[in-house]
Amino acid sequence: MPVPPIQNNPLVGTWKLISATAIHSDGTVDSEVYGASPTGYITYTADGYMMVMFSRSDRFPLSQEVRSPLSQEMQSLPAEELAQAFTTFNAYAGTYTLSGNTVTHHIEIASIPNRVSTTLVRTFLLTSNQVTLRTLPALNDGVEKAFELVWERV
Repeated sequence: MPVPPIQNNPLVGTWKLISATAIHSDGTVDSEVYGASPTGYITYTADGYMMVMFSRSDRFPLSQEVRSPLSQEMQSLPAEELAQAFTTFNAYAGTYTLSGNTVTHHIEIASIPNRVSTTLVRTFLLTSNQVTLRTLPALNDGVEKAFELVWERV
């Protein structure tokens, strides 16, 4: 079902990930939460759809050639390799809505299954050809933190 177009939408387009940072409630900053040079893209369409994928840039290759994630080859890999591949990559897609400087992602498909049918709220700040998306503070590994991802328009 099509989503109504968002008028004067500054997010429309494709953006390349520049950095990912964790900001702890005590002010501590982890500037390499997704490694020194994370890689990824986020796309917002004029008709209200979005998709994002990003990963650590220092991911290890799998120990054997895998033609499809649904193949027997994938199933035969050691659990540790599969866990490493899964925990260094994130992707989701769905629709989005804007309200002021807040964008809400309405998740329809995700690499983390528990995110399907949820919403992810981000504040955004536009500067020149970059957009900074920041999560709301939440408990993560027992510590309250927000995540800030900086994207550059491609």
